[in-house]
Amino acid sequence: MGFAVSLINAMFRRAFTSAGLRPHSAVVDDDGTTLHFWAHRSLLPSSKNGAAAAGGSKETTTRRPVVVLVHGFGPDPTWQWGVQVGPLSRHFDLVVPTLLFFGASATRAAARSDAFQAAAVAALLTGGAHLPGLNGADGKRRLVHVVGTSYGGLVARHLARALDGRAETAVGKVVLCDADLAKGPDDDAALAAKGGVAEVTELMAPADGKALRRLMALCVHRPPKFIPECLVRDLLRKYFADKREEKIQLIKGIITEQDDSQLNSPLPQEVLIIWGEFDQIFPVEKAHKVKEILGEKATLKIIPNTGHLAHQEDPKMFNDILLKFLLPSVVASDAK
Repeated sequence: MGFAVSLINAMFRRAFTSAGLRPHSAVVDDDGTTLHFWAHRSLLPSSKNGAAAAGGSKETTTRRPVVVLVHGFGPDPTWQWGVQVGPLSRHFDLVVPTLLFFGASATRAAARSDAFQAAAVAALLTGGAHLPGLNGADGKRRLVHVVGTSYGGLVARHLARALDGRAETAVGKVVLCDADLAKGPDDDAALAAKGGVAEVTELMAPADGKALRRLMALCVHRPPKFIPECLVRDLLRKYFADKREEKIQLIKGIITEQDDSQLNSPLPQEVLIIWGEFDQIFPVEKAHKVKEILGEKATLKIIPNTGHLAHQEDPKMFNDILLKFLLPSVVASDAK
């Protein structure tokens, strides 16, 4: 890994550890599906926690709600959620899974859909031994909020349904960030044309530096004027070339309304939709469509002067909106 990528990676990992999160992994099914994840140390098995999970600690007894952060395509979840974990960890215990075929997470199963991704995360959350702190000695269920961005928002939709009604969890609220739940073949064709490629997979799973630069330019409202070639090359090698064929299969495996007529029925939970005003991956008009299909329990917030990565382009406003939704009494200063 190049020096610049290594430095950025270390910075974001430090943000996670400073927020009380620790890396771990778990096999969640009989197909050898292994998820790498970060979780607050009070949620992990005592062998990974030492005294922190031995019982009687303030963290374990306060029984804070849990927020699950689901990432999209791109670098590790530490990069994608690095500016959220600090403010969120003041109020919640966090679980940040690495989705299958990103980083160290993988499976022998043939399934490649976003619903299968959600099933793997649901198994992690309800497996008991993986995150024993979710249930606790008093037998009470933790309240679990689900937050997903882009592809992770599609996974979050399935995860919210998979967890709803499960005895092991009590699902609170759902947050979907720049996630086009109504995406179809026409949207893929339009995005491919915008990126100057024949297939959307060539853009979202870039094979060379030129394609990665196209993707980066589309993801943010004000892309940097100059990105060193060495940084692009290192990003491509570390985060995009790895398991590229599997990632192409993930894109092709996204479930659409043509596959499941009930896919876009309203979720049972209260939902917040957050969108970048100038999103070029999923244009802002799709935000209103998502609000329409999710119904009365859905609220839409648009962040001005941001693109597809609104949570990274304006983290202060994003975090403020997110915290006010999850904690209605929270003050804006907590979002910094």
